[in-house]
Amino acid sequence: MAKRKSHPRIPVSSAGIQVNHCKNPYCGNYGIPAAQARGTKKNSQGREGYTVIGGSGRMRVLKCHACNRHTTLRSNAAIEQELARFLPNQNRHNTASCPNQDCTSFGIAVWSSPRCYYKHGKTHAGEPRYRCRTCGSTFSVGAPIRKQRLPHLNHQVLKLLVNKVPMRRICEVLDIRPATLYNKIAYLAEVSTAFVEEHELKLQHSEPPKARIYISIDRQDYSLNWGTHLDRRNIQLGAIGAVDNDSGYVLAMQLNFDSSLNAEDVEADAIKRGDYDLPPPYRHYARLWLRREYDASDCTLLHSDDTEVVEHVDPAIKGPHSGMQVHLEYTQYALFLHLKKLLQGVQKLRFFMDRDPGLDGACLAAFVEEVQQRRADAFLVQSIKTLTMQKKKLLIAHKQREFDKFCVDHPMLKKAEAKHEWVQEQLESYLAEKTDSQTWFNYPFPDMAEPGKTLLHLTDYGDYPLDHLARLYMRASLRGIDRFFMQVRRRLSILERPIATANNANRRWHGYAAYSPLVVEQVLRIFRAYYNYCLVGEDGETPAMRLKLINHLVPLEVLAGSSFADVKN
Repeated sequence: MAKRKSHPRIPVSSAGIQVNHCKNPYCGNYGIPAAQARGTKKNSQGREGYTVIGGSGRMRVLKCHACNRHTTLRSNAAIEQELARFLPNQNRHNTASCPNQDCTSFGIAVWSSPRCYYKHGKTHAGEPRYRCRTCGSTFSVGAPIRKQRLPHLNHQVLKLLVNKVPMRRICEVLDIRPATLYNKIAYLAEVSTAFVEEHELKLQHSEPPKARIYISIDRQDYSLNWGTHLDRRNIQLGAIGAVDNDSGYVLAMQLNFDSSLNAEDVEADAIKRGDYDLPPPYRHYARLWLRREYDASDCTLLHSDDTEVVEHVDPAIKGPHSGMQVHLEYTQYALFLHLKKLLQGVQKLRFFMDRDPGLDGACLAAFVEEVQQRRADAFLVQSIKTLTMQKKKLLIAHKQREFDKFCVDHPMLKKAEAKHEWVQEQLESYLAEKTDSQTWFNYPFPDMAEPGKTLLHLTDYGDYPLDHLARLYMRASLRGIDRFFMQVRRRLSILERPIATANNANRRWHGYAAYSPLVVEQVLRIFRAYYNYCLVGEDGETPAMRLKLINHLVPLEVLAGSSFADVKN
C-alpha cells in the first residue's frame, strides 16, 4: 500500500475549475476560493476568510467566516473528468491520437497536431480515420461501432423502444436475439448522441444571441433489478436533467454512471495510490463510488446545515456489477458547467431547481460571474406532491375565489394584467415581512401539476423593479423537466417505477426493469434525441423546432443511422 500523501489545504484548480468557495451570493466571500496554503488571502481582521473542518478519512467542509455557511470540499479534477462525459463524441475527437505506445506521436491529439497524421478514409459508421505519419498505425476518432447487420431493423427497434415495448417483446416481434438487440441499442445511442451534439453547437454560437432562457432542473432515480439470487439488493442510479421551459428542449440528461471504467482495475489502482487514506475530495478517484464507500461508516456527515451533501448509504442498495457509479454531486457540478458552455450565446439565464440537496450550490458555483453581473438568476421551487386529486382541486378553488375577489375590486384590468398585479401585491407583502434570505414565497396561483407551490429566490439583490420581479416569479416552474421525466416513465418500459412489496423486505423487482446500467445510459441518450427532434407537440412542432435548432421534423430513420437525404429519397 502506498504511503499516506500530503495534500493542499483545498483541492487544486483543474482546467480553470475551482468550486471550493462560499456559495452564498449575499456574502462577500462568494466566488472567492479559500487559500491553498495557510497565512494568505487574509481579510481586514487579519485572518483568512475560511476555516477547513474535518479529519482524515472524512468529508471536509469550509466554514465561511463572513456568513458562517458551510460548504463541502470537492475535487476540481473530478468535476473536469465528469464534465467530459457530457460530450462523449466531441471528447473522443479531441483526444484521439496514435494508438502505438512506442510511437513519438502517442498521446498527441489529431486536433492539436494535424500535421502528425494523414487522413485515411472513414469507418462504416461514417467516422473519419487517420494514419500516423511516424509509425503508420491507423485509427478512427469515433466510437468503435461494428458494421450493422440487419440495418433495416434499426428503425423498428427505435420505434418499439420509445413506445414502451419491453425488451423481450422487441426480440419476439422482430425475431432477433437479445445480443442483437443490445448491439443495436448501443449503435442507436452513438448515432443519437452524435446527431444531438452536432445540432447543439448552434446554441453556443447563436446569431443573434438568444435574449433569455428559462431552465428547469431536477433529478430522477432509477432502480435496476439484481442480476443474481445470491445478492438481491437493487442498484439505484440517479439522473440529472435540464429542460428549457419555453420550448421543452432537453438541454442535458446525465446518469451518474460511467460505463467506460472497470471496477476491479479502479479499486486496485485506488488501493495502490492510497486513496482510502485520503479525505474524499483529495482522492484520485474522488468522483467514483469505491467499494468501501458503500459502507456507511466512510460517509460520515460533518454538518447538518451543509446542503451540498446529497447522498447517504442505504444497505439495501449495491453498486453496479459493471462500470462504476459516480457520486451524484459531481454529476451536478458537471451539469451546470456543461450548461455554462452550451448556453454561452444566451444573454440572460434563469434557473428553476427542485429542492434536491446540492443543486443550488452547484448552480451558484458554476455561474459566479453571471450572477454577479446580473445575467443569471436562480430559484428553488417546491410543491406539495402528496395531495390527492380532490385536495388539489379544493386548494385551486380556494385560491381562485381569492383571485376572483381581487378582479372584482379591479374591474379595469384584463385577466392577464390582474394576475400580474395580484402577484405584485403578494410579493410586496412578502418582501416587507421577509426576515431572512431563506424565507419562501407562497405562489398565489397553484395548478394541478404544482399545487401549493413555494419559491425561494436565491439571487435577490433587491435591484429588480417589483413588476420585473413579479414576472420572474410567475415564470418559476419545473413544468419542463417534470413533463420530460413523466415521458421517460411512460415511454421506456425499463424505467417504469418498480413496486415494493412487504414480503420482499422492501426490495423492488420489476419484470420489465433493466439489469444493466449501460443499457439505461444508452436508452436515455436515445430517448433525449427522440424527445427533442421527433416527438411532435400539439402545435405540430418538436422542442428542437421551437428552439430554432432545426426547421423540420426529423424522421426516425435519421436517428436510426440513415442520412436525411437518404430518407427524403
